[in-house]
Amino acid sequence: MDKQEMFSHDWLEGFAERWNNTEEMVTPLGEAGFNAIIGFGFKGEVGPRVLLDVQSGRVVRAGMSTQDSPIPDWDLRAHHDQWQKWRSEPLTLAGLGVAVAGGNLEFKRGDYRKMIRQMHLAKPFLHFFNLL
Repeated sequence: MDKQEMFSHDWLEGFAERWNNTEEMVTPLGEAGFNAIIGFGFKGEVGPRVLLDVQSGRVVRAGMSTQDSPIPDWDLRAHHDQWQKWRSEPLTLAGLGVAVAGGNLEFKRGDYRKMIRQMHLAKPFLHFFNLL
């Protein structure tokens, strides 16, 4: 897998393509009717770096965040080094709770507890870390 700089334009294009070509993402989210704008970025920054518009489980638009961007439904943040670590060591269900409780993964927007209790959302969310 190509390891472009996290949250760059090139990375984002590849990530959106990997998402849409991954059955473990598209099928359960589509069946759940999952629609959301998801932001990703670095802790300490005002806004997310990138935004994904997901409709019925598929990324229909992916772009760099700007001042005019919509407010995301989900906004996930971590330090640069932590994102890099997850690229080679994706989070597991056990590690996810530790990452959130320890502040390594921050949900600036979105209901982490509600998501993790719904397997049709939790499984794709964990699989997301394999796509980084």
